[in-house]
Amino acid sequence: MKKKKLILTILGIISLAIAFTFLFYNYALNITQVIRVNPGDAVSDSTTRKKPVVFISVISRYPPNIIYRGYQPILDYLTSKTDYRFELKLSSDYNEAVNMLINKEVSAAFLGSYVYVKAHKEHGVIPILKPLNENFVPFSRSVLFSKSSDGVYNIGDLKHKKLALPSIESFSSNWLLQYEFPKNNIHQKDLAEITNFPHHQSVILNVVKGKYDVGVTREYLIKKIHDGSIRIILYSEPLPTSPIVVAADYQKTVIDALKKTLLEINQFNPDREKITKEWDAEFINGFVEARDEDYNFVRLISK
Repeated sequence: MKKKKLILTILGIISLAIAFTFLFYNYALNITQVIRVNPGDAVSDSTTRKKPVVFISVISRYPPNIIYRGYQPILDYLTSKTDYRFELKLSSDYNEAVNMLINKEVSAAFLGSYVYVKAHKEHGVIPILKPLNENFVPFSRSVLFSKSSDGVYNIGDLKHKKLALPSIESFSSNWLLQYEFPKNNIHQKDLAEITNFPHHQSVILNVVKGKYDVGVTREYLIKKIHDGSIRIILYSEPLPTSPIVVAADYQKTVIDALKKTLLEINQFNPDREKITKEWDAEFINGFVEARDEDYNFVRLISK
């Protein structure tokens, strides 16, 4: 009888663990729920509403609900510390964020490094800030990953596998296809399937659910998964973190206020963790100034 109870208890624990894992992925990687964005709702006092509005765009690397949840608190903080009311403008794809900047619909944009290099060449946009990682240095990496239960251990195992990639405009996709594939004598035709998804979360979800064998995403997104279900196969070289950029003829007063406020968020700010608690994890460690030459390695891959 005791043995039967023990078995039932173990089965119950296993069932709960499975249910928890399912709920975790559906919560953490939810790409279907859309939050309606009503700019200005988060800051509703009369003084704030009298401030001139400054729009900031962001590339569509994540679903709208995730972007709004992680980026809007940054803009709310800027609003509280400057003479301007900062509002978010979402884009439907990577290039739309650049177009909004060039067409003066926004004053600045959160771009990916690959998109920045292209936008700098074509439109002369300028990087002003880049975020710091958990070691307080402005570098990040892309990763090739699989489920830990799959038999993929190195890049040579990709033949005849299904590969999930983020946008064709992302550094992560181009790093693997344009840099690592030629270096390892792998051709796209060697794989069973290659699909680009609009969001990094879509890539992760499709690999986790076993619909694709391998995927490419940003390292810090994979670090959120702590249950041992993911195996990192390959890391990119460290590259400069994704910049905040402005047009060549940017509004100096506005951008100087933005830069000054965000540069005060760093490892030496005793209130940093409190201030950035609700920010997207990419930005919680603060910022440093960015320069165009920081992105020369990205240029090498984009040729």
